[in-house]
Order: sequence, then structure tokens, then C-alpha cells
Amino acid sequence: MHKTNRIVGKDFSRMFKYSVDELPQIFLSALEKVETTYRDANLEEFQEYALEVLKKNSDPYITRTAEENLEAFEKGWEENLEILKQEGLSSESLRPKYFRPNKFLRYDKKLIISDNLALEYDLFNLARYLIFLRYLAPYEEIYELGCGSCQNLLLLSELFPAKRLFGLDWASSSVEIANLLARKFNKNVEGMPFDLLNPPPRNIFKPGSAVITIHSLEQIGTHYAKLLSLLTDSKLGLVLHYEPVMEFYDENNLLDYLAVMYSRKRNYLSGFLTSLRHLHEEGKIELLGAWRPYLGGVLHESSLIIWRPIH
Repeated sequence: MHKTNRIVGKDFSRMFKYSVDELPQIFLSALEKVETTYRDANLEEFQEYALEVLKKNSDPYITRTAEENLEAFEKGWEENLEILKQEGLSSESLRPKYFRPNKFLRYDKKLIISDNLALEYDLFNLARYLIFLRYLAPYEEIYELGCGSCQNLLLLSELFPAKRLFGLDWASSSVEIANLLARKFNKNVEGMPFDLLNPPPRNIFKPGSAVITIHSLEQIGTHYAKLLSLLTDSKLGLVLHYEPVMEFYDENNLLDYLAVMYSRKRNYLSGFLTSLRHLHEEGKIELLGAWRPYLGGVLHESSLIIWRPIH
């Protein structure tokens, strides 16, 4: 018999720096509905997983130009837009198609196996409750850069109905989803075109507001200087990122090195945290927190970075 475990509230408190008695009831209620049972992968399963990742890395399709990226995401968010129009509003209608069923998952510095093939998405949803409730409650305006399917804006609108939410993305279908949420479903959301690689040179954010990125900066590799300049020059109350962060991987660990290989092949975000640390040392920003929760995806993991500009 394989020994099984469950991911429970105290595990989330460890990962996202809550005390157990601080965990919000809305999060605990959502956690009760998720099957989080898992077991550690054995050697044979780890070899199966490693081979899958290595084969994926050898496929030429995973390396894309900026133009190919835009085309792919435009098509992906167009699918979500059509589902939203035809089937109505739900968390499933805005679920990104890149969340695919898989028995493997990276968690707590190891590879695990779960019969819940949607565990990656389920845990991501739970993590967002804790991130949004802890850090975004004080801000009346929240801008999401690279809002994609607008799933984060939907959750924010449910947690904070009175807040003004802005969904910014370079894909027109994404902007249309945001505006449809306002027009048809009475959400306090506005969609705006925005290119992460070529943002406007001047401040577009209301002073004291919050800016977030969730799984969007990963797409811009090392080309974040213009965006970082805009954010540091803006009078923001908070900037929050939940993104894969290369600096947190241990290249002497096989599981981490597989993630590094994949991230480099995809040209994912690299050097961003290092740049923020330099800005912190120069007194231009205050780096409030940066850590890896070890709550993974199938191929790589997201880490949390929280900071604000100093003016």
C-alpha cells in the first residue's frame, strides 16, 4: 500500500504565511470541497515524469516568438470568450485551457501523484483566495496586467464587489471578456489594451492603487525593463506578482533543474527578482516579501513577490 497524505489548512498557512487561526472561512469552505489526497511518486514514476519533461523540452513547438505568443493567446482567450457568451458566467467558463489533467504535481519540494487530475488548478484557486484577501483588501482600484481569461478579475469581483477592477492585456479577446463582465454580468470591471513588452511610457494607474500579475510575466523572459520602469515611476500602493521565479530554483536538485530547463526553453521570466532586489538596495522600491511557497504546477512553480515604489 502507498502511504497517502492530504493537503490541509495548516499546509496553506505554511505556504502563504498565515497563522492557522487566520485562515479565512471562505477559503476553508472552498478547501473542504477539494480532493487533496496524494502520495509521493516512487522512483519508477519519477523516471516517467522526467522522461515526459525531457521529451517536451525537445519539441520545437514550445519555443515561440512574441508574435506567435500573441496569436496563441488570442486564440485561447477567444475560446473562453465564446464559452462565456454561450454558456454564461462561471469559474469554469473562464478557466484557461493550459490547465490540463495530469496525475503529476510538484509540491513541497517533491513530486507527488494524485487521483484528482485537476489538483493543480484546484490548488491554484485556493492559493488565490489567500493571496487576494491578505494583500489586496486595502486598495480600491486593482489593475491586473496580462489578465488573460479574466478568471482572477472574476474572483476579485466576488471577494470585493465594491472595488474598481481593470483588466489589461495585449489580446483583444481578453479585453472583450473584461468588458463583457461589466456589460452583461454587472461586474465592476473595465478592459484596457496593454502590451507588457511595450507599455506606455507614462503613469496610467490611479495613485495608491494596486497592480497584480498572475502567470503573465512568465511570458516576457528578460524583456521587463520598460514595464519595471513604468511601475517604479508610478505612485502605486502595492505591486504583487504570482509568477515562476527562476532565482528560487536549486539547480543542484533534479526536480528543480527540470523546471529550469523547461523555463529556459520557453524563455520564461528570468532575472526579474534580481532586478527588484537591486532597486530595493538603491532605495527606489520597498521589497515587502519574496518567497517560494513550494506549491507547484506540473512543470514549474509560481512564487510570490510583493513590493511598492518609493517616491
